[in-house]
Amino acid sequence: MRSLRPENTARAPEHESYGFAPTHEGANFESMVQAFSAGYGVFGGQPLSNDRCFAWAADLRRTEAFTMFHSVYQSSWTIRTLDESPQHLAFYMPYTGSFRLSVGKRTVESGAGHLLMANNHEAGDRVIQGGPHRSDVLFLDWKVVKRALASLVETPLSESLDLEPVLDLSTQPGQLIGNLARTVVQGMRDGGPLLSSPLAAAAMSETLAHLVIRFGRHRLSDHLEKRKVALIAPWHVRRAIDYMHANIAEPLTMTMVADDVGVSLRALQTGFKAFRGTSPAGYLRTIRLQAAREQLRDPTNQQSVREICAIWGFAHAGRFSIVYRSTFGESPRDTRLRAERLR
Repeated sequence: MRSLRPENTARAPEHESYGFAPTHEGANFESMVQAFSAGYGVFGGQPLSNDRCFAWAADLRRTEAFTMFHSVYQSSWTIRTLDESPQHLAFYMPYTGSFRLSVGKRTVESGAGHLLMANNHEAGDRVIQGGPHRSDVLFLDWKVVKRALASLVETPLSESLDLEPVLDLSTQPGQLIGNLARTVVQGMRDGGPLLSSPLAAAAMSETLAHLVIRFGRHRLSDHLEKRKVALIAPWHVRRAIDYMHANIAEPLTMTMVADDVGVSLRALQTGFKAFRGTSPAGYLRTIRLQAAREQLRDPTNQQSVREICAIWGFAHAGRFSIVYRSTFGESPRDTRLRAERLR
């Protein structure tokens, strides 16, 4: 992996010992903002003191889905998300000092036996406190979380997940999520082995997203508990789900899906029955129904119910209406009329 150290970054004093080999380091706040923006993406921030010296160092590593910071700061500072900041789920794990963040009207702070996690676009300003402050922060690409959610509840995430930000590490959910987050960090720090294994990193990103959705507390937790969703489906079921979502508007057959995944049709049917409680064709119909509902609920969409029905592969409008009502408790026309009133 090439070095992420900017050529013109101001260096911290040579006698400063951080206990690790940083990819980035400096002696002023501007050098840190420049380095982190180049290494990951833009953000806003400011120091909480007027000291000209702002010594800092970080080991910053990236995979396709993860970004890891092992950092030490000699002064406190705040960070805020900008509209153009990459969207991620952040796991904050301090060793000295602490993190404080706001979510809605609530402010929480990390403490002994806890870690914080939050979508950066849903959280307010984060305060990195302590002198020195030393911590691990792991960012998981939010697209991975959205894919995991879609595979578990067969519906796209169209609003905030309302994730509980404080994770108690003494509980079983806290141990599952916290231990895996720390394992990922250890596998990436100092050029660790996870950086040279993209398949392993991708698998761990999916597993971490599923653990957060299945065992974290959020708006859909009760729904998942009632459904008794299997934690992780076999690889061929997950690959088939990804293929269906990517080709949802295409005239798919289940033989085509099985061929793309590389398993027999019988194996595909058995996997979906065991881990999704439905057939592959039933799963595809469900996500197409949801896609049709999203269009019907869109007040800017001028297409008729019949046209939307045809787009998503439902050849018979009457049968579509029956299935739609049994799934959503109202007719397609009722959904469309409610959307039209919002125009």
